Amino acid sequence: MNQEIEVKIQIESDQLKKLQSWLEKHATFVGELRHKEYYLDNPQSTFFFTAREDYKDALRYLRVRFTPQGDSVCYKDFYVDSETGKTTHCDEIESKVADGRAVLQLLAALGYTNKTLVEKKRKTYLFDDFEIVIDEVTNLGIFVEVELKEQVENVKAGTQLIFDFLKSVGITKFKKQERGYVSMLWNPDYDFGEQTEL
Repeated sequence: MNQEIEVKIQIESDQLKKLQSWLEKHATFVGELRHKEYYLDNPQSTFFFTAREDYKDALRYLRVRFTPQGDSVCYKDFYVDSETGKTTHCDEIESKVADGRAVLQLLAALGYTNKTLVEKKRKTYLFDDFEIVIDEVTNLGIFVEVELKEQVENVKAGTQLIFDFLKSVGITKFKKQERGYVSMLWNPDYDFGEQTEL
């Protein structure tokens, strides 16, 4: 099981151009892929609940992803800061599969239901211990995710390394998203973003 520490942000178009220019000069471009993802639920022990703020939420996710390079299945289990109530990181189990459609059929046979479809175009870059992706998500817009690929013991220190990276690139003002694309699609009238300045 891997521990995933990442920060998801939205930035103004001029800042996005600045980031893309920096990545083209300094980072390794991995490629661009279209993702089609199905997020599922087990009605016998549902992942979903209504948050105190009255929006639909989940802290556990089961996803089947389809890309031109192959399919995968992933389970994520998020941790919440007891003081702020915000997610900090997650445990992630991910594996490539030979046939994502067969996995969906298998899960359906076990009672899992298809709840949400997320479609996006993703550009991926690598720089030092960071994976930087630029996602263009259908019905949501453009987002930047920075994930720390190095394993660290302290989640706050890992998150700070991501902030330090963004600052070094010159990205100091952004809207930090506290939930994933699924939550945004579930709750189109709710703004999960938090204006942040480094």
